[in-house]
Amino acid sequence: MLATRLMRVIFGCYLGVATLLTCLQMGLEYQAANRKLQQDIAGLEKTFSPGLSDAMWRYSTEVISGILSGMREMPVVTGIEVRDEKDALVARIGRMSGEPSADSAATGLADFFDQPLTQSFPLVHVDGNGVAHPLGQWTVYSDRAVVFEQLKRTLIIVFINSTMKTVMLWLIFAWVIRRLVGRPLAKIDAFVREIDADNLGARPLVLDADGNSELQTLAATLNKMVERLRATFAENAVLLEGMRDMNSTLMTKVAERTRELEQLAQTDLLTGLANRRKLDDVLERQIETARAQGAPLSVILGDVDRFKAINDRHGHKIGDSVLVAFAAILGADLRAQDTVGRWGGEEFMLICPQTDLDDALAIAESLRLRIETTPLPKVGCRTCSFGAATLRPGETADELVARADAALYESKHLGRNRVAASR
Repeated sequence: MLATRLMRVIFGCYLGVATLLTCLQMGLEYQAANRKLQQDIAGLEKTFSPGLSDAMWRYSTEVISGILSGMREMPVVTGIEVRDEKDALVARIGRMSGEPSADSAATGLADFFDQPLTQSFPLVHVDGNGVAHPLGQWTVYSDRAVVFEQLKRTLIIVFINSTMKTVMLWLIFAWVIRRLVGRPLAKIDAFVREIDADNLGARPLVLDADGNSELQTLAATLNKMVERLRATFAENAVLLEGMRDMNSTLMTKVAERTRELEQLAQTDLLTGLANRRKLDDVLERQIETARAQGAPLSVILGDVDRFKAINDRHGHKIGDSVLVAFAAILGADLRAQDTVGRWGGEEFMLICPQTDLDDALAIAESLRLRIETTPLPKVGCRTCSFGAATLRPGETADELVARADAALYESKHLGRNRVAASR
């Protein structure tokens, strides 16, 4: 969450700055403690040099040892040694520089500070005549552990102070950020997640945060956005309904037009009967059905006798009207299962399911008689010829039609105005 990340960033920066300042403060404290230690050690000369010089002049080791014991009790001193003018050791007490401390494990942090401090002071006795007599020197030893011990209390106070400030600031910032940022952002997140087409504007986004903050502005912007979305969805719903109506109407028109085109694709434009393509499809299906059911199937081909002479004498327009009238007679008393169509030119075909050759010849003869006695436009009564064939086992559509066409040719050859059969 943003509030948690914000807390981490703020306190990460705070801890970094606090750590830097604490290290700087400890460095300054260390320098101050180190200077004070040097001053304290330097001040020992004025206090103890006269006594040690007098004891050395009298060479009183007991007095020297007593003075050294008193000096060793001072916190800044870890060891003292006294040497004569020949650098021979006279007395020593405590731990000298470079010697391990018994509590070195406890003062391990002192290794981070400066090197041990060592200061030497001369021992000089001035007699009654004012003559100075060098007697040797005494050396005071101190180390970084002394500085560390002096800084320990300051470090503890700084640590406790920093810890308390960190905890208090964390609690204050957590409460403030959660109230002013976390809760409003959680509400905004929940509001945005619930936005969909079904509950747009179900309830507006209201934040508890006081004042005119950026989050309040964001909430107002989101509410306006939802209002615009709701209005847009309403407009889209109206448009969608209109488009559905238009699509339904269009689909209806397309379906009607498709049926019309399919009808046109299967209909002869002049006569209105089935065209060659339609007849081919019907014949193939009827052959499959006849074979499956074991039923007879017959095909009849017919045309108007001497139709070319009609075209030559009266013109193609009259010829077309003759074909239309001829087609009307063929389809007038058509049985429900039969199909009649224009096979090509002046030839017409009848597909007669469940019809044997004798019945096909009877149908053809009935059509021939009706045409012979029915006046055709402009040309009067005319004769026609027919050829019939019945499907044989294993025969194809082309073979069946070829036999019917051969029968038609035979009727022409025999003098026209008759019906012939292919047996």
